[in-house]
Amino acid sequence: MKVRVIKNKEALLLIKKEWDKIFLEGEYSIFQSFQFCYNSLNEKSKPFIICLENKGEINQIWPLEFISNRLRFINDTHADFCDILSTSESVITQEYLKENNLLGKLRLRNLKQKSNIEKVLKNLSFYTRSTSVDYSKLSLKQTKNFPDNFTHFVYRQRRRLKRILKKYSADYKIYERSNDKFPIEEILALRNEMIEEKTRGEDFLDSDFLDLAKKLYNSNNLIVSMIKSDGEVLGVSLLFRDKNNYSFWVDLYNNKPMANLYHNILFIKRISHENDAIFNFGRGAYNYKIQNFKPEIYSLYELNIFDSTFEVFLFKFSKKVKVIASNFYKKMKK
Repeated sequence: MKVRVIKNKEALLLIKKEWDKIFLEGEYSIFQSFQFCYNSLNEKSKPFIICLENKGEINQIWPLEFISNRLRFINDTHADFCDILSTSESVITQEYLKENNLLGKLRLRNLKQKSNIEKVLKNLSFYTRSTSVDYSKLSLKQTKNFPDNFTHFVYRQRRRLKRILKKYSADYKIYERSNDKFPIEEILALRNEMIEEKTRGEDFLDSDFLDLAKKLYNSNNLIVSMIKSDGEVLGVSLLFRDKNNYSFWVDLYNNKPMANLYHNILFIKRISHENDAIFNFGRGAYNYKIQNFKPEIYSLYELNIFDSTFEVFLFKFSKKVKVIASNFYKKMKK
């Protein structure tokens, strides 16, 4: 077995066929797909994609990039779930990283339990492994009488969903590449409105993100759900669809009361009207998700690897300082 490192998009294109093969044969999220990783790289990116090969066949792909001198998964800021692609549990890649003084640069976020990467990183000496954030999923049966399929709800909770659906009389549409152009104007208008309302920061949905979203849409990986009332866009959701699995990626909404919640409920109603479906709400167990949908909650974790005990201490200490500073800032704002 040998290790090969890819450091540019041109070389990356040459392994697309093998990447797609491993991806399709395993259980991966869109965030491990070639389309997502390749299109996430821009002129400023420093890709460091590790391939483990055996007799000319790729057995492992580590989709990494250098950010601030640390090795992280490509675009882990916008990837809800991160992992390597692997058909082998060989530790040769770990040995390569150690020999080249790179093992201690790994900062791995958004990992599910029993991830592939933990199977190939063994006997680590200096590291931290901690729960970083939660994600949630909701499985529903098909029904013509929504919300009867919310069988985990009592009558009062189902009645509340019906009441929210009466709040607006909105036009609803799902945009797909086969029928529609990417609705960039509506997305930009709603994004700008959210920034002006200070619901989101200035860097929300920047040009790199929108370029990525458009490319994913044009490659049939992304769909867009939109609601309008009297010609005004109330909400937009960017979602990934894989058969009957729907993953919310980004929600945009205006300042109308419950606009986002109304949109989410309407989308879930329309989809589950036709088929059984699984709805993945992505990272962040936000209160509105828990209170209104009661999905199953799972933990994601992060794995940080270091070269010494002292580096582990400094990392933990800096995290505590950041938490204290954040709590202090929140108190000062009140």
